Amino acid sequence: MGNIFYFYSSMISDYSIYDDSKLTSLLIERDNRAFSEIYSRYWPILYKHAFRMLKEENESEDVVQEVFTKLWHKAPSLQADISIGAYLYISTRNAILNFFSKNKVHHAYLEDLGHFLEQAHEITDHRIRERILSKLIEAEIEKLPPRMREVFELKRNQNLSYREIAGVMNISELTVKTQMNKAISTLRNKFGNHLPLFLMSL
Repeated sequence: MGNIFYFYSSMISDYSIYDDSKLTSLLIERDNRAFSEIYSRYWPILYKHAFRMLKEENESEDVVQEVFTKLWHKAPSLQADISIGAYLYISTRNAILNFFSKNKVHHAYLEDLGHFLEQAHEITDHRIRERILSKLIEAEIEKLPPRMREVFELKRNQNLSYREIAGVMNISELTVKTQMNKAISTLRNKFGNHLPLFLMSL
């Protein structure tokens, strides 16, 4: 990673004692050491996520570098109360989607999907019920408290571990587990045995 970030990541400071909120406030003021600490704190988990999606080391590094480059340039316009972990995670996800779009990696998938839809002339009642149930479940997920919903979505959509979610959201693993259990319990109480097995086993 011999690049402009080497200087930042090699700086020695006691900024590791600061929480994300303090680091974000300093970052907004263009504090290099705050940026260095955020970079060191979040690079591993963001790279791991990018590599999981892209399967290529160099491309994954490029995506994460782009995220941090944009973070530095946009720092003065950030809101002081944002969750920097969630902000970086979402930025990485968007960068990955942009990579797929630019490189047309998903072209074959879309083509296969199109062929499938052309052949699917009949939709059974069972599939209609599944579609309705899916929409109802999504509506209930949207009603979950913000933090609980964010934990649930990171687990369901990105398959992150409790430790990874804790790192992204800057909360404890116990809090992540508690929020997940509450989310599943809420959905189970609402839908009972109709709740898909993969959701109940998250």
